[in-house]
Amino acid sequence: MAEIVPFRAVRYAATRGRGLGRLLAPPYDLVTEQQRDELLRRDPDNIIHVTLGEDRPGDGPASNKYTRAGDAWRTWLESGVLRRDPTPALYPLEQSYCAPDGRNLQRRGFMAAVRLHEFREGIIVPHEKTLTAPKADRLEVIKAVKANLSPLFGLYRDDAGVTARALDEVALSEPAAETDSDDGVHHRVWRAEDPAIVRPLQELLARERIFLADGHHRYETALVYRRMLQEQDPALPEYGGHHYILFFLCPMNDPGLFLFATHRLVSGLQGFTVEGFLAKLSRYFRIETLAEDARRPVGRAWAISKLGEHAGKSTTFLMVTAEDRRARIVTLRDDVDLSATGLPANETLAALDVTVLHTIVLQHLLGLSPGSQEKQENVTYARDAGEAVNRVLSGEQQVGFLLNPTPMWQVEAVG
Repeated sequence: MAEIVPFRAVRYAATRGRGLGRLLAPPYDLVTEQQRDELLRRDPDNIIHVTLGEDRPGDGPASNKYTRAGDAWRTWLESGVLRRDPTPALYPLEQSYCAPDGRNLQRRGFMAAVRLHEFREGIIVPHEKTLTAPKADRLEVIKAVKANLSPLFGLYRDDAGVTARALDEVALSEPAAETDSDDGVHHRVWRAEDPAIVRPLQELLARERIFLADGHHRYETALVYRRMLQEQDPALPEYGGHHYILFFLCPMNDPGLFLFATHRLVSGLQGFTVEGFLAKLSRYFRIETLAEDARRPVGRAWAISKLGEHAGKSTTFLMVTAEDRRARIVTLRDDVDLSATGLPANETLAALDVTVLHTIVLQHLLGLSPGSQEKQENVTYARDAGEAVNRVLSGEQQVGFLLNPTPMWQVEAVG
């Protein structure tokens, strides 16, 4: 099954506290334009200069955000801002954070280089469709920088607790790096070189599949990049770096694991009215208009909590509309014929909230073709529920659909 190997990480020379924290940035797809601009100004060595640079007047093929990313990366390596570790290792990571439900959690796993496999091989298992634009963007970044800049998030089964025992042993030593990120998460990273730690983890993953929880676009981009390099030079080694990608790997039964939902925002709908859309929507869904004012923080929080009450019980969305600034709980009815909606034949896949949203709501009712969705012509994404609601109520987006996180059993079942 999955092959994981130690690797020589490129890390910031700063390893502690604010000196390291000010250099960090969220994953590229979680950063708003305002956040990006603030991070670009914060520090000339912040990783955002590489992961999500800005377009500038006069940009062209010879000079653009991608060439600037490559230049920054090489400059940092030459100047000592970044350093490559002298020997390969796995990198255990502990993240302490507050979950959306208010619980203080501690997620533990480790970073490793994971051998790439086509999805059809069934070793790396996806559960989301990908979009064209983000993949094209990520390909240009990796071509310019020639490095994996942030880990994908992978899940695997570990019923015997091999990972927990290994991480308990590693945690007895001093972390290699420790800091807080802007979102309040406390990060501690170790290096694990001891074969007594590394080998059991390799043997465990060799029996398991990896379920891709986050990073579908980057994974597919890595596959494209590998094929591109192999076409350019068929003599490249079988175990070259282009055959591997950086993962953060976490057991499915880790007590600190919490999967976050990705919400959908829709704009550019010609002739859209709330009244007309509710009439269409009611053919397949029960609709509850919430009395609380979603413009007020308490009303917004209450609406999001109402969505959470349906988690794992029904296919339900929180729909927010800019026209009337109202929030509604929308739940799939179990007494209607869905055969004409285009849902996939695979019952497990068809039961996913995200599949129902994209197939019935976005495609069948709003008329957004799979191609237009893939190109993000009308649909954009937000991870933070509060941000999603605000972007609709401000009028930036016409409609927002907030989802519950995909339950772990569904992630595994889709595979």
